[in-house]
Amino acid sequence: MVRPRYPSVPGEPRWALADRLIERAAWSERSAWAGANLIHGHTAMTGLAAWRLGRRAALPLVLTFHGGDLNVWPGENPHRLEDLRTAVGDASAIITVSAALAARLKSLTGVTATVLPLGSDHRSLRALARPRDEAREILGLHDSRIIVLFVGNLLASKGVRELVDAIVITGDRLMGVFVGDGPERGYRADAARRARSVQYRGAVPHEEIPMYLSAADVLVLPSHREGLPTVLVEAGSLGLPVIASAVGGIPDLLGDDRGTILRDFSSAAIAEALVAFESNRSAAAAAADRLRDFVHSEHDVEMNASRLLSLYAEIAS
Repeated sequence: MVRPRYPSVPGEPRWALADRLIERAAWSERSAWAGANLIHGHTAMTGLAAWRLGRRAALPLVLTFHGGDLNVWPGENPHRLEDLRTAVGDASAIITVSAALAARLKSLTGVTATVLPLGSDHRSLRALARPRDEAREILGLHDSRIIVLFVGNLLASKGVRELVDAIVITGDRLMGVFVGDGPERGYRADAARRARSVQYRGAVPHEEIPMYLSAADVLVLPSHREGLPTVLVEAGSLGLPVIASAVGGIPDLLGDDRGTILRDFSSAAIAEALVAFESNRSAAAAAADRLRDFVHSEHDVEMNASRLLSLYAEIAS
């Protein structure tokens, strides 16, 4: 594996042209990838770097878009939209991780993408999971209340504050467990500590996430913007009920009654969904079963890797 270094300007201001810096760094290491048959770029900015490399090396290009890059990046960098359109037009294949993202890409560029959802290693997840009570014992969650789990970066855009507020105002029947780190860690910690309603567990290794998914009763992700979060797919793989916002590819994942889609980002909407979950656990479990069947058929890492390799072979030939 080659990891070329390039100067990164905080915030990536318009004048920084990070794609050109990435391209130069990768080109300086071209002897390490001299035998490549194609270039695959992920996300908008890195995709532009891959596009420049592909032209320079005369190699076919594949681009994959994951969500936030198309939902945010073009709006923040309107002067680069024409470059994005040209790169997408030049690519041999365009991939998005959800149908909603494919529609977004077409609206920006006029190009139709292949939808290839994120794949999960379901066997590995099952091997790392544990029965609910055992998982709670291992994690020190000695509590009979409903455990509401959040996994991700603790950012305002992830809806962390709204979720904490919803848990605190809903009462002592719920306990929120926040796994991850970021500037919102500790929000309302004093009030939450007095009510014993929220725990901030910090960042943990990815292999520990299935343990938290096993211990929880419901996963909530009230993000203001997303692509298709991997943790939702992993929760679905293990049969955990999911509540999430209607952004990015989430409606595709939770549609057809496979989970609860929030009506908006407010703490009131989250609290409403949590109360509904609490009052009808059997319906939530049935939705989680449907989600599990869906992700096992559509989000399997081996199946999707095979599809990608077939695409590579077609392009390289």
